[in-house]
Amino acid sequence: MAREIRAAIAGVGNSASSLIQGIAYYAQEKKPVGLANKKIGPYGVQDIQIVAAFDVDKRKVGRDLSEAIFQEPNNTRKFIQPSHLGVKVQMAQPLDGISPIAGEKILLSDAKPSNPTKVLADAKAEVLVNLTPTGATRASEMYARAALQSKCAFINATPARIASNTQWQSKYRRAKVPLAGDDIMDQVGSTILHRNVLALLVDRGLHIGETYQLDIGGGTESELSLDKKRYEIKRKIKTSSVAAAVPYQFPIVAGSSDFVDFMENRRTSYFNIKGEYFGGTEFSLDMRLSLEDGPACAAVVSDVIRMVKLSWDHGETGPLNAVSAYGFKAPPKRLPDQTLKQELAAVMKGTTNH
Repeated sequence: MAREIRAAIAGVGNSASSLIQGIAYYAQEKKPVGLANKKIGPYGVQDIQIVAAFDVDKRKVGRDLSEAIFQEPNNTRKFIQPSHLGVKVQMAQPLDGISPIAGEKILLSDAKPSNPTKVLADAKAEVLVNLTPTGATRASEMYARAALQSKCAFINATPARIASNTQWQSKYRRAKVPLAGDDIMDQVGSTILHRNVLALLVDRGLHIGETYQLDIGGGTESELSLDKKRYEIKRKIKTSSVAAAVPYQFPIVAGSSDFVDFMENRRTSYFNIKGEYFGGTEFSLDMRLSLEDGPACAAVVSDVIRMVKLSWDHGETGPLNAVSAYGFKAPPKRLPDQTLKQELAAVMKGTTNH
C-alpha cells in the first residue's frame, strides 16, 4: 500500500481549493480522467494528505480547511465537498501578501500570527507548497525559510525567485532538502499551449515573425495584473518561457491584459502567430482558449508534490531540475523536450544522478 505524502499549503486560494477538492475527488473516482499521471512511483493523488495550511483572511483563518477553501474571495468551481480534514488554517504574517490593488477583497484576520516553522514541524509536513499571490516575494521567502528550518521540501508555485536563485539553491543543497519552482505552469493554459504551438511550427520548418498572447480573467490573481509593478515580474517570466520554444529572437508579447470581475476564476486567452513558410509564403494563426484557473494549476501541483516526494525517497535533494522544468515557467534549468522526457523517466525509476 502506498505511503501518504504529508503536505502543507501556504495561501488558501482558488488553486488550493481545487487541489484539496481533487484529492477527495480522485480518492473515489474509478476512472481518473484529467490526470497526466495516475501514479507517480507508488503515489496517487489520493495519497496526498494536507496536514497544515496558512492564510491571512479572517474568513479562512481558524476554520477547518475543508470549509475554508469555499470562503470568499475564492470563486473557483466546487466539484466535490471534501470531508472534515481536521486541519485548521493558521494565521500567517501578511508581509507583502496583500496587494494594494486586490487588497480590498482580503479581510485581514486579527488572530496572532503562527510560527510557520513550528507548525510544519509539529504537523510532520514533508512538502510545503507556496501558493501565495504574485508579487508576495517577502512572504514567499518567509515560507522558504520555514520549510528549510523544518526540513520540509519546498515547492514554489509563485513567480518569486526561490528555486531559480543560486543562494536558495545552495541553502537547500546544504540542508539536503528538495526544492522545486518557480511559477507553476498550468496543465492547460496560455503558456504551455503557446509554447507547444510555436515549437510545432518551428519543427515543421516555419519561420516565426511575431506573436502575442493576451489573457483576460477574473479572480484575485487576474486582478493583480492591474498592479503593473507586481505583474511585470510574471509578464517577464511568461514571455521568457514562451520565447524559449523558438531558437531565435523575434517580437513577442505575452501576459495578462485586463481584469473582468464577473469572469470569477475563468480566463480567456487570445493568441496570434505570424510568420512564413515554404517560398516565403506568409501565414497568420489565431487561437482562443477559455478555461478555469484553479483546476488547471492544481493538476500540475498534484504531479509536482508526488514527484518531489518520490525524488526525496530516492535520495535527491537540492534544486530538482527535471521536476522544475516539467512543472514551472522559470525553472533553475530549462531542458529540451526530449531531454526532459528522459530525465522524468529517470525520476520515476529513481535513477537520476544530478
